[in-house]
Amino acid sequence: MIRALDLRNLSNHTQRSYLAAVTGLAKHYRQSPEKITATMIEDYLLYLKNEKKNAPATCCNILTGLRFFYAHVLGKKISVDFHLTKKLRKLPTVLTKEQIWKMICAPSNLKHRLILMTTYAAGLRAGEVIRLKPIHIDSERMLIKVVKGKGQKDRYTMLSAKLLGELRFYYKKCLPKTYLFPSTYKKNTSADGPCEADHHHDLPACESRNPVKSPQSTGSY
Repeated sequence: MIRALDLRNLSNHTQRSYLAAVTGLAKHYRQSPEKITATMIEDYLLYLKNEKKNAPATCCNILTGLRFFYAHVLGKKISVDFHLTKKLRKLPTVLTKEQIWKMICAPSNLKHRLILMTTYAAGLRAGEVIRLKPIHIDSERMLIKVVKGKGQKDRYTMLSAKLLGELRFYYKKCLPKTYLFPSTYKKNTSADGPCEADHHHDLPACESRNPVKSPQSTGSY
């Protein structure tokens, strides 16, 4: 099955998901998936939904992995009658500007505060923020380059003048090298650096609600 997944160039996340689906089915019945019928698969999905309380979307993801296995590994299609119910569409909770500002300014650690600010201002995912590098900050075009975002695709997002000013302050204070927000985790050690201590008085943007005026763009970070 791993060969079939690799040949179709599926992402690592998708590969793990499909493998887990087949492994879970085999463990449940304690027999090879080749001997498992479509009816048994339906019973397994009902077991996950009703007894394990898995969400319908999770069950459908498992079914997708099983269909891939039977179609591309065993060379046969399975007819399983399982449908995803419509999700209730709820309105999101919209925070006020004051609430957002309090959340960003909550950490006393300078790096942590800039992580929150960059994530919110640029609309980034957690995995995208941790991969940011100083060279990805384009102050000439006021853009941030996102490398290997969702679907392993690169893209650009907006860079505000306020965020640029804060990032420049952070860069001069912390001097990050390869990554903009490097991890300080080391097994069995405690790493202390210029940005790992609390900086209660080094948060200029949090001391005032006025936008931080950034220097004129020079084309480099």
